[in-house]
Amino acid sequence: METVKLFDAEWNLMEIVWETAPTTASRIAGIAGQRFGWAKNTTYTVLKRLISKGVLERSGTDFTVTPLVTRRQMQLVELNNLVEKRFGGSEAEMLEVLCRDGCPAPAHRQALVQVLEELR
Repeated sequence: METVKLFDAEWNLMEIVWETAPTTASRIAGIAGQRFGWAKNTTYTVLKRLISKGVLERSGTDFTVTPLVTRRQMQLVELNNLVEKRFGGSEAEMLEVLCRDGCPAPAHRQALVQVLEELR
């Protein structure tokens, strides 16, 4: 799973799938049309790409779609890709940037500190 890369359109569609699964491709297309202004064919094309990447499963004659990964699993994949690509694989460097410069709101800083303390 760590080599899977979701592009923005794929991630956006996965958000719908995670919210509504299991559901039909037709229902997903309706929601994507409302949210993003996508045509039905666009949604089906993105769904097919997600199936070929192994993050979705299609079943039944009604094209029922079920996620094979959770949002949290994909967040972890994306985070690992970011750490590797932008921070040379150093989680410590990423956290330093996040803690020193990335959390201007005191409440966000405090929440981050609390998480780190819990992990100690």
